Amino acid sequence: MMKATFLKIGLVALMTCSLLPSFGGGVNSEAHAEVAQMEIHEPETKIEVISMENSSFENPVVTDPLGWHTYDASQVPGWHTTASDNLIEIQTSKLTTPQNGSQYAELNAYKVGALYQDIETTPGAKIRWKVSHRGVRGVDTASLKFGAPGDLKQVATLQTDNTAWKTYSGTYTVPEGQTTTRFQFESISSAGGVPDVGNLLDNMTFATQSFITVDATAPTSIKQNQTGTYTFTAKNEGGMASQDTTLTIPIPEEVDYQPDSVTVDGVPINATYDSGTRTLSVPLANIEKDASKVVKFDVKGMTVADAISTQATVTHQDEDFTDTTYTNYSQEVETSVLPNTVPVLTATDQVLAANDVFDPKQGVTATDAEDGDLTDAVVVTANDVDTTKSGTYHVTYSVTDSDGNEVTKTITVTVQEPPIITGEANTRLNPDSTFDPMSTIQATDAEDGDLTDQVVITSNDVDTSKPGTYQVVYSVTDSDANTTEFTRSVVVTEVPVITGATDVTLQLGESFDPMEGVYAADKEDGDLTSKLQVGGTIDVNQAGVYGLSYSVSDSDGNTGFTTRIVTVHDNTIFEFNEAPEDLAFETTEIRDEEVNIARENPDWNLEVKDTRNNGNPWEVTAMVNGPFIDLDDPDGKKLHNALTYTDGTTETRLLDNQAFVIGEGVSDEDEVTTIQSPEEEGLHMKVNPTGVKAGDHYQTSITWSLNDTP
Repeated sequence: MMKATFLKIGLVALMTCSLLPSFGGGVNSEAHAEVAQMEIHEPETKIEVISMENSSFENPVVTDPLGWHTYDASQVPGWHTTASDNLIEIQTSKLTTPQNGSQYAELNAYKVGALYQDIETTPGAKIRWKVSHRGVRGVDTASLKFGAPGDLKQVATLQTDNTAWKTYSGTYTVPEGQTTTRFQFESISSAGGVPDVGNLLDNMTFATQSFITVDATAPTSIKQNQTGTYTFTAKNEGGMASQDTTLTIPIPEEVDYQPDSVTVDGVPINATYDSGTRTLSVPLANIEKDASKVVKFDVKGMTVADAISTQATVTHQDEDFTDTTYTNYSQEVETSVLPNTVPVLTATDQVLAANDVFDPKQGVTATDAEDGDLTDAVVVTANDVDTTKSGTYHVTYSVTDSDGNEVTKTITVTVQEPPIITGEANTRLNPDSTFDPMSTIQATDAEDGDLTDQVVITSNDVDTSKPGTYQVVYSVTDSDANTTEFTRSVVVTEVPVITGATDVTLQLGESFDPMEGVYAADKEDGDLTSKLQVGGTIDVNQAGVYGLSYSVSDSDGNTGFTTRIVTVHDNTIFEFNEAPEDLAFETTEIRDEEVNIARENPDWNLEVKDTRNNGNPWEVTAMVNGPFIDLDDPDGKKLHNALTYTDGTTETRLLDNQAFVIGEGVSDEDEVTTIQSPEEEGLHMKVNPTGVKAGDHYQTSITWSLNDTP
């Protein structure tokens, strides 16, 4: 890098250092082999904290791609300079590796001057100081001075080559009356004699000791065989980082430390537990200024006790200083170990008669000293009881209290052997047959022998006159009062049912299949249509009345039958029974506008006669055979499309020579159907008479047609 060269003059002084006695307490060497003899200590009183700012020149952050930048001192937190340009130079790892963090300062900047901080101090306070120094082009030399502003004294000479950083350290006691202490560096020389290159500075300390406090939290209570968690928060409330920090906790005899349960800030670590002294040691290494580490571990309650106490001890040194080890204590914390009784489960052996109803939970209770009544929490975990079979069975119960204590109990259930009733369980009877309810029934008992004559019929609803399913219930009791029931199912079968063989009427010559639409079914056998037998013959070409008989038998030998009548008609009339020969319209005066001309006879009608009775639909159509022609002047004006047909409120203009429907019907029992229209409906003329001759007559014809429709 290119810099302007300025002359810098420094004084060389020898650095002297005296070792001071330790402060903040010494190592506690007293061994506590038994927790019962543990001595409770008062935590150390917090110290007045003195600490410098921006000790590794991490602010401001250098972004210059050259890896260095000079800042006005007002931009560098905590630091000042006596240089006339008031500039402080900060460099990054791009030029050399910092001793700490990612930046450092070069004392030899553009102008000759000292780099310093003014720190508020308490007279009599003992200060730890250190600084890392390094040459740039060779061996560089600088002085370190402390004192009140305007009254500085050199405490060290820093002389280091450019191969590696070197750390200088010592202690300093603030003199009486000195409430502000200046921490100042001055360049003495630089390698090569270049005054604006040399003396790199980093990783400084000017602070009171590290001071670790411990806040302890213990569970209020732990139940026997349950676990609880202790929490100890170690916080550095001193002026500098600590090192070799260790937290030691004596474990009360009433609880057991749970191995591998220690965490620091939630991360498991390897702690040391001495089971002989019941002491847990947790290494915490370094704790930065104002930082904390949270230690947690679990213990299990073993012996019932009230207010068992413990107190944590923390030992540590100041970072990079090994001359003094400090000791401090947490507050005393207490916990209690409570009883953790198991539930009491009550259930007794049972003797049952055969087929008794068995409720495994009946009479079973459970209680717990802490939880009270736990009967509803009892669970049946095994149950092989079958009251239909004699034998010895077992039921196992389980209940768990809120602490996870589980109790199980197994009882014996004895089912005595009942009498046995044997016989036909399913009986089928034909309708109206004779039934003996005691047929095939026998009763025996292992102790009493034959009990058939003591069988009692307790229910019997069999009625052989009606098809259906019935039951007969039998009962017998042995000398041990064991009762057995036996149920017999009796089915009175039904005859097959034939459907679809209804009477039918045919027209002469009409085809007929006697099996079409005829089915046979049986309740037990299902579809029997394929087994139908038909008796009798029919001649569809010969009018007359014929009879057919149908029969079918089921697997029980029951036969169902039916008959049907088939009538063949010679009755095929399908014609107009009455139709008007003419259709006259009223005489109308000549006008200029279109007029509606009504029929002279408003009640005309058509009659259709249909004796076929075959269910066929039919319709009547009419067609106007051309326009109206003047009878007096056939070659004169013709009236085209002059008719309308009104059905309800719908009026349709009838076109000449096109058929239209005026009536519909169905061939059924009504032989004659009348088609007619009210006066205001049906056929009307609708013409404009303009141009027609007065007094003349106009005429056309209509063809009526009667047809079956699809």
